[in-house]
Amino acid sequence: QLEILGLLGNKLSGPIPSEIGHLQQLESLDLDNNELSGPIPSEIAHLQQLKSLGLSNNKFSGPIPSEIGYLQQLYYLGLGGNMFSGPIPSEIGYLQHLGILELGRNSFSGPIPSEIGHLQQLHDLILSHNIGLTGTVPVEVGQLKSIWKVSFFNTSLTGGLDDLAFCKHRESVLWLQADCGGLNPKITCECCTKCCGIDENGRNPCDDD
Repeated sequence: QLEILGLLGNKLSGPIPSEIGHLQQLESLDLDNNELSGPIPSEIAHLQQLKSLGLSNNKFSGPIPSEIGYLQQLYYLGLGGNMFSGPIPSEIGYLQHLGILELGRNSFSGPIPSEIGHLQQLHDLILSHNIGLTGTVPVEVGQLKSIWKVSFFNTSLTGGLDDLAFCKHRESVLWLQADCGGLNPKITCECCTKCCGIDENGRNPCDDD
């Protein structure tokens, strides 16, 4: 009957055991700031009451399993500061209640899936420090109506953001960062609140973010 499991900052190591899937009433799992490693077990799919999943600042690796799409009550998904790799799965688009998606500081690759545009409750989208992310930001992502915090910097994304809906109605977006500054900007973005990129002095104004 366990509903909350918080073990953050305990120097835990090793993988998440597959038995985690037995905790089917769990609503919050916080394992941030440990030394945990390995993949997210597919048994995570059994935690269908989960609203908050925090795995940030560990040593997790491998792809996000497609089973993440079964967690349809999820509001917070925090995977930042790990070694996750591979594409961002399109199944994230099933998480209709998701408000915060934090995938920064990993090794994700490929395009941003357009299915993220299905997340109409999403207000924080953090994809920074994933140099393998490529292509342009999908039009569907630009149409997110609740979005107010977006970070795309230190990626390999290209193109322009100014034609996206959240730039045209920028009064709703309070924080928007992309690689639109420095000596070799990858993105054009006049609506960005902060343009990132290495300048002539070898500095990047976003390094501390």
